[in-house]
Amino acid sequence: MKRLALVALLAAMFFGVAASVSAGELKARAGLDVYAQFSQNMMDLNSDTSDDDNNVLAQRVRMYFDYISNENLKMVVGLEMDQDWGVAAAQGNFASDRTAQIELKHAYLDFTLPETTVNVKAGLLPVALPGVLGSPIMDEDAHALVVSSPINDMFAVSAGYVRLLDWRRDHQNAMNGSDTNGDEFDAAFLAAPITLDGFSATPYFMYAWLGSDYTGVGNEDSTVYWIGSNFALTMFDPFTFEADLIYGASDNDNATVETKGWFGAIAASYKMDMVTPKVFFTYGSGNDDDTADGGEAMPTVREGFGFSPNTGSRAFSTSYDSWFENTAGVNMDGTQMWSVGLQLLDISFVEKLSHEFTIAYMKGTSEFDLTGNRQLATFSDEDSAWEMHFVTKYQIYEELAALAEFGYLKADLEDRGGVNTPDDASSFLAVGFQYRF
Repeated sequence: MKRLALVALLAAMFFGVAASVSAGELKARAGLDVYAQFSQNMMDLNSDTSDDDNNVLAQRVRMYFDYISNENLKMVVGLEMDQDWGVAAAQGNFASDRTAQIELKHAYLDFTLPETTVNVKAGLLPVALPGVLGSPIMDEDAHALVVSSPINDMFAVSAGYVRLLDWRRDHQNAMNGSDTNGDEFDAAFLAAPITLDGFSATPYFMYAWLGSDYTGVGNEDSTVYWIGSNFALTMFDPFTFEADLIYGASDNDNATVETKGWFGAIAASYKMDMVTPKVFFTYGSGNDDDTADGGEAMPTVREGFGFSPNTGSRAFSTSYDSWFENTAGVNMDGTQMWSVGLQLLDISFVEKLSHEFTIAYMKGTSEFDLTGNRQLATFSDEDSAWEMHFVTKYQIYEELAALAEFGYLKADLEDRGGVNTPDDASSFLAVGFQYRF
């Protein structure tokens, strides 16, 4: 049956492509990462216990298809398939027998209204607010409607609606007899990019609201908003400067879950022939010991912030398992911490061979709870970490590169409630191939 289903799928794709080609134009883009990774203490920072799995062979393929009717109308479809080699769907099966491995990453319409410059995107598409090191608020594939248009050579405007989550569906409600009509999490945003000679800025506002039955915790009248701007100064090229400044706050009938805070980032870089040095500094406000008036950390939705593997940025596009990602209470999304770092980008002394190097120091900004009531892994103002990340790339062909990636993290964590908190060094080495078409 699986073979018949596969044949039917391939046939449908073939005839669909043939029909599209006859009506317009089909463009394809793709990427494939295949790599081996060897690691130590990535999950627990504890050398006294053996790691669950310190080696993995993995791959990720992403394919994007642009079905173009004309210069003003197209449909975009993106597919993603992730797989760890040898991981079977059921014990005794080979990984190649696994099903349900195809993820629908993008599926949206992209068109311009007739006789105007107004562009409309609707469907499952990438939605991201701007950021020096990625947005600490929102950077994710989401179901959205986005309308944008230039006003003139200097000004533009973009507005969007995003359905972030729909916790339960109506047919499920009918089956279990529950009333969860207010179970959605929605957001809307407005951005106004400004582009001048040697300077640009993108001020924006985002507002999100939760239904009263969202996740069943009674969030009636729960709202969140952010106001911020991204800046770039290029008039002193090859010197460039970038900055972010954001304030965000939530409002809820239950005051204990309200939070408000801010985030700032600044970066400066200087482009040279063989290297581009870049220094950066970030700061996200943290919570204090008094929780009666809520928190002082800026709320987030689904961030895209990152300058190192543990903060969400690495060479291979596959998933990265680390202590910061997998331990509850740790915030490495730019909030509740400050960081300072140096990056050496686009290092190249030999043709086809390039390197990138990052070293950074991070420290929490939330006050440490001396009673030990905070979660064991919360990154507080008594905790710090420094991280090093190095990538070497050799361009075999224009579309194919061989990569070697090394990461090292050393944390200094305060003991909680008399319980020793492991903070041994963590490291990984990944080698493999990266194809971009």
